[in-house]
Amino acid sequence: MSPAMQAVPAEVITVEPTSYIDWSGIIVGAITATALSWLLLTFGSAIGLISVSPYEFNSDSAVKLTIAAAVWFALVQIYSIGMGAYIAARLRPRTPDAMPDEVAFRDGVTGIAVWALAIVAGLAIAGMAASSAARTGAQVAGQAAQFVGQTAATGAREADPAYIVDTLLRPSGAQPNTGTQQQPETTEATRREIGRILANGLAQGSLPDQDRQYLAQLLHDRTGLTPEEAEARVRQAYDNAKAKALEVADNARKATSFAGFWIVFIMFAAGLAAWWGGTSGGRHRDDGTWR
Repeated sequence: MSPAMQAVPAEVITVEPTSYIDWSGIIVGAITATALSWLLLTFGSAIGLISVSPYEFNSDSAVKLTIAAAVWFALVQIYSIGMGAYIAARLRPRTPDAMPDEVAFRDGVTGIAVWALAIVAGLAIAGMAASSAARTGAQVAGQAAQFVGQTAATGAREADPAYIVDTLLRPSGAQPNTGTQQQPETTEATRREIGRILANGLAQGSLPDQDRQYLAQLLHDRTGLTPEEAEARVRQAYDNAKAKALEVADNARKATSFAGFWIVFIMFAAGLAAWWGGTSGGRHRDDGTWR
């Protein structure tokens, strides 16, 4: 055979992968993590409802239930995202041409991608829920403002929206006025008006003089109080309402701040679990074992 007819060795062509990220596996892992999280949270809610009774419920039980719910939420997020990351790494194709450290890094990044996608999916679901709730936001906000205005001055009875109006309209003295002069009847519309005036004062930060004088005159006509006593009662009720509103706002600020730090801590721990789950899934994929 002539040299020209001799076979030429075939050239070995190495095809570089187009992507080191397997998005199909990441999407499967994120969906699995989201579904598992929803399932476990629903299960925890069911257990929580069974474990409490409205007949024996008190503030101490509420604190314990809140702590248990926070711990359960943390465990659910860490476990769900870790499991989703593990599944995504097991589904990722092998990369035999890479060093073991590089393979572990890619599997860990796969787990982090599942973690990030699960968070984005959760935010999207929460956004859709918030969009639906925003349709009635103005009505809810108005009712909340009226509720705060009507109940902030109360102590143990702050759950009754009409209690502050009752305290303002109480007659002077221990007994109602039994004089011959007929006092005007307080209608439901008048009671709602009083609540709106107080709520507006709380929203503005102070009760306008015109509104305060109007309420004092209204109390004078309906309770038998002197103008000075009526104005003093209005001032006292508003001051108590404002103090209570500030206390409620401060408690809400502290609770929101604590919840924010707690959620960040949980998500950070879930990210570590995602990295660990990804590297573990990749190691078991390459070893062909299930541990």
